[in-house]
Amino acid sequence: MKTHSDERQETPSSRVARPLRRGRRGWAAGAARAALASSAAVLALGCVLEIDAPGATGSGGAGGSGTASGGAGGSGTASSGAGGEGGAASSSASGGSCPGETDCPGACVDTGSDPANCGACGNACAAGESCCEGTCADPSSDGLHCGACGHGCQGGLCSDAACQPVVLAAAAGAPLAVAVDATHVYWTHRDTDEIMSAPIDGGEAVTIAESCPSFGIEVSATDATWTCAELGTVTRAPLEGGEPVPLATGLNLPMGLALDSTSVYVGDDSAVKRVPIGGGEAVQLAVGSGSRRLEIDDTHVYWTNADASTIRKVPIGGGEDVILATGYFESHEVALDATTVYWTTPGEGPSVGSVNKVPKAGGTPVALATGQASPFFIAVDGTHVYWVNVAGGEIKRVPVDGGEAVVVISGVSPNDLAVDGTSIYWTDESGFVMKLAK
Repeated sequence: MKTHSDERQETPSSRVARPLRRGRRGWAAGAARAALASSAAVLALGCVLEIDAPGATGSGGAGGSGTASGGAGGSGTASSGAGGEGGAASSSASGGSCPGETDCPGACVDTGSDPANCGACGNACAAGESCCEGTCADPSSDGLHCGACGHGCQGGLCSDAACQPVVLAAAAGAPLAVAVDATHVYWTHRDTDEIMSAPIDGGEAVTIAESCPSFGIEVSATDATWTCAELGTVTRAPLEGGEPVPLATGLNLPMGLALDSTSVYVGDDSAVKRVPIGGGEAVQLAVGSGSRRLEIDDTHVYWTNADASTIRKVPIGGGEDVILATGYFESHEVALDATTVYWTTPGEGPSVGSVNKVPKAGGTPVALATGQASPFFIAVDGTHVYWVNVAGGEIKRVPVDGGEAVVVISGVSPNDLAVDGTSIYWTDESGFVMKLAK
């Protein structure tokens, strides 16, 4: 399986005023002569006269520019005067000159992503490596940065810059329907009639209940609910395990189902029905043979009617059903996002299948991918539609707004498909429950 000083300064007037004020308080009898002598000496040096009995303090030298240090302090004008303070050093060489970056010699750099200064100035990554979060990584083999920085393989290996799938469970026989929540993956089993779960990060698989081969499973915060086509039932059991509870009986080959807080919605071979979440009489919402897969939002149930080659919707509380699209031969699978309905159509021949969409409110259907080899199982996240090409043995995806369809993985035989924010999950005919990082 492949896959960046304000220096308070004195004015000349303030320097003259200060010694004059002090001089009025402390001049002695010979001050005039001393002042004249000092004046002559100062004038001889070409300086401004400052008179101060105890000696004036010299002014500070100018601050150094660039990365230089501050200038030297001025000397006192009298024998007891103190030297002035040195000028302030410029701050351009400090960290303030490279906000959010590191000052490496000659440049401000991001050591989190610069391959020549990865993690520290001068720490260069080897040829073929990238600097990812301050660490040099080989994107062709690094499981945390596979193909690109930050693209983790969710526990899988990275080979040729592509994440490889992870086996979450090995089953004796073929697992069928699959569902996923924030912590676990759930599946049904064709050969052992078990309803099972395993942690999505890896761990022991456990049996929730024993029932029958099921082609539809959904989970809530507390329970798993599944259909049993051969018995015509919908059944529920606690996720932690326990006695299964029948919710509905007497259905005609039920397969697809969906849940909200009050009801279970079921598609069987003759109708779409609603069953109370705690069990009870099934209420028919719409009639139509081949109603085997369905999804819900807050207002409607959406399903494919394979026999009539239509995609339809009906209010969850009951009412008139509406055809959203028609002429799609043998469409079985449907998926939803906030605004759109997506479905697969295998078509009448090899490599003539399509993946399509139509607004929930109605409109013109659009083909997202054509020429597909028997597309069937389908799932959608916020950006892509994923599906299984049964005849091609591959999982593919295409942007929800249209674009190039690409192979995610080949050489597989999925029996169902689910996605979450980071990964793709599928049950495989070979007996494995698999996960692959997106």
